Amino acid sequence: MYGCGMELITIGLAAFATSILSALAGLGGGIVLLVVLTQFFTPTVAIPIHGSIQLVSNGSRAAMLVDKIKWSAVGWSAILLLPASLLGVAVATAMPEAATRLLIGLFVLVVAWKPSLLKWRGADQLPDKALIGVGGVSGFLNTTVGASGPVTSPFFKAATATHVAFVATAGAAQVLAHGSKIVAFSLDDFAIGDHLGVIGTGAIAVTLGSFVGTRLLGRVSDAHLDTLFKVVLTVLAVRLIGRALLSF
Repeated sequence: MYGCGMELITIGLAAFATSILSALAGLGGGIVLLVVLTQFFTPTVAIPIHGSIQLVSNGSRAAMLVDKIKWSAVGWSAILLLPASLLGVAVATAMPEAATRLLIGLFVLVVAWKPSLLKWRGADQLPDKALIGVGGVSGFLNTTVGASGPVTSPFFKAATATHVAFVATAGAAQVLAHGSKIVAFSLDDFAIGDHLGVIGTGAIAVTLGSFVGTRLLGRVSDAHLDTLFKVVLTVLAVRLIGRALLSF
């Protein structure tokens, strides 16, 4: 079990930095943190730990931008979250550990280099009711590959009028998504109490990151964020894939 020394420091710093990234861009930080956690834990442990930390990260960001949240979009997206999360846990726990690591690594590379494959291509603002299906996808991906933001965020962006409203609304929706993830894994015998040190460290770090990030909104170049995002994700994903292939 991990939870002391350099592991806690590394996870704490990663949680802080990735929370700033999410606050600035509205997505991205969570998947970086997930890949960091999979360096230390098996995927079926890393994913619910990630969910616990990200619940705090998204919750703190949503609380700081609460007046910008589009609640109707959040409500429609929540309808299928829990059943989809339960299905995702059943799939994730049935897969070999190496296969799950490989799947997460490949998903991360697509997010980094071919995000256009995940984007919504509609021209008009997305109706809130269309987010029912988006919530189902979010629940399933959150519990299988560990993150859904890169897939679902374009839909929330299409359903909101401004970038700040998108960041706030996506954050609120992810609070419910990660809550469903934790419930689903807990019903499958994940013992959250065994990992309170890591979760607590990450929770404090992401709250500080949200505070810093929300105050930097609009002040950091999107191009610089994109470059950093790609480099970090690629390095972590390649390491994860290599580890998975060596395990087969």
